[in-house]
Amino acid sequence: MHTRADQVRGGGIRQFFRNSRSFVLGAGIGSGMTARAAERAGADFVLALNAGRFRAMGGSSPASILPIRNCNEFVAGFGRTEILPSTKLPVFFGACTFDPQLDIDRWLERIIRWGFSGVTNFPSVIHIDDYRRSLLEKCGLGYEREIELLVKAAKRGLMTIAYTRTQSEARRMVEAGTEAICINFNLNRSIETGSAPSISLAELAARASAVARVAQSIDRNAICLLGGGPITKPDELLEICRETGVQGFIGGSSLDRVPLEMSVLEVTSGFKTIHLLREKVDLLERQLQLSGFRHGVIAQSSVMKRTLETARRLGASPNPVLVWGETGSGKRRIASLVHSFSDRKHVNAALFHCRRGLAIDMIGALFGAEADENRRRQLSLLEGASDSALLLTHVDQLSRDGQERLADYLETGTFTPLNGASLVRSNARIIATVTVARGASLESVLCPRLLAFFAGLDIELPALPNRLEDLPQLIQHFTVEAKGVSNAQTLGIENSAFLALAGHYWPGNLRELRQIVNQLVMLPGTHITADVLKPLLNASSPAKPISALSEREWIIDGLKRNRLHRGKTARSLGLSRKTLYNKIKKLRILE
Repeated sequence: MHTRADQVRGGGIRQFFRNSRSFVLGAGIGSGMTARAAERAGADFVLALNAGRFRAMGGSSPASILPIRNCNEFVAGFGRTEILPSTKLPVFFGACTFDPQLDIDRWLERIIRWGFSGVTNFPSVIHIDDYRRSLLEKCGLGYEREIELLVKAAKRGLMTIAYTRTQSEARRMVEAGTEAICINFNLNRSIETGSAPSISLAELAARASAVARVAQSIDRNAICLLGGGPITKPDELLEICRETGVQGFIGGSSLDRVPLEMSVLEVTSGFKTIHLLREKVDLLERQLQLSGFRHGVIAQSSVMKRTLETARRLGASPNPVLVWGETGSGKRRIASLVHSFSDRKHVNAALFHCRRGLAIDMIGALFGAEADENRRRQLSLLEGASDSALLLTHVDQLSRDGQERLADYLETGTFTPLNGASLVRSNARIIATVTVARGASLESVLCPRLLAFFAGLDIELPALPNRLEDLPQLIQHFTVEAKGVSNAQTLGIENSAFLALAGHYWPGNLRELRQIVNQLVMLPGTHITADVLKPLLNASSPAKPISALSEREWIIDGLKRNRLHRGKTARSLGLSRKTLYNKIKKLRILE
């Protein structure tokens, strides 16, 4: 099978361009990987250049003109072993002629034998400063020798592209018979230097147009390409092509170093971001803890912090746990939290709502029931939750028989199904909740024998009036919950409205507060006054007598809960520090 390089070799570069698209793209590269990528991306030809290799090694294009390598041997090494085997595109050999040991004829024969399709004069003396270039010119190692290289290469059937910089150089190359020139004004430095390009895009367009006009005035069929320079993006090239009329582009840094460095930068930054995100998550978690949001529970107040610590301590043990408190105080959430602290947290806990009803519905579901003439055997929840936990809500709703059966299970680890005689063993952990009215005791709702098994293994949830420090965070949490957005605007609550909230009796606790907030977020605006709030509170439940908690007592209570720390007291009461100081002074609290 003939490659594209085989098909164009010997036909001259004009024939190659006639067979190509109207605009051609060449890649000045230094590795096989880049050659494969350039071919897949649609390049028309590649140039094996020492500058490309230096870029692949982490250097920069200007290193190509320094005498740090035997340039031609260097290019032959990676060009033959990497680039030629990696692509079917025509490959140009970048030959250095200011090497005094170079035998042009011998090297051209070797280039043909190796399988290269063309030759270009790179590195060129056009990239060397005027003083050093003049020294090379005096020694016969200047631009005239580069012209000789390309003329001899063309006579041997190799395609040639001549690097030029000035109108004079373009004239000399075209007059010598070179059919294609690459107008190149500077070598790019590495991206990390941050240095500005030595030539602007506007200047590049003007100078390239002038060089192209000179070349085509001598030979109207002369092919003019643009090489490298400050062009790094396709839109920049499009703008230059419109102004200069060049027929193609040879990219070096813009095709290998810039994309590689940017892609490595982006990918590496992406991986690094994982670490940064982890740090940010840790920071947010710490901030949430500082703001009182722990384990999905608002716990700014000291009483709720103690509740969470008790839940953590009891969760780590295999013992049964009883969570008790007023209606709406969050007992089920704490019960679930106890399970999440246990070694069984990877298995979902079973949930059962205890209600007053028929024995077959309650006791049969919890403890199972043997088959009879009307029913098949009913499996128990205790059997199904043997490897996990069973969350029993409202255990106080169980009948006396049900409570006694539960006490039997906690004592022996076994139970007897309804209408059955044989014992069934289970390893299910019991986490129960009990609703106790304000001022009442556990003894009034549980049988003594069952209550004894929870002695020292119970968690009392405080009523909302006993954790007023949590009120601002709870209101914000319910606001976010009601609006469904994490950055929901905080409700602006005046001091008088906060005083009304703090003085409310809250028989429904958190459930009642959520209902109040749901109504507030539906009101126009976000500024809440006492006149707006009080009708909602009165409709919810009777307010606590104002004499029971005057403004002075409200502030004194806040100071006591926060150990006289004025900053913490202000935050817990929803006041600014200055407002709190003024009220303390006005009400003569510390006198």
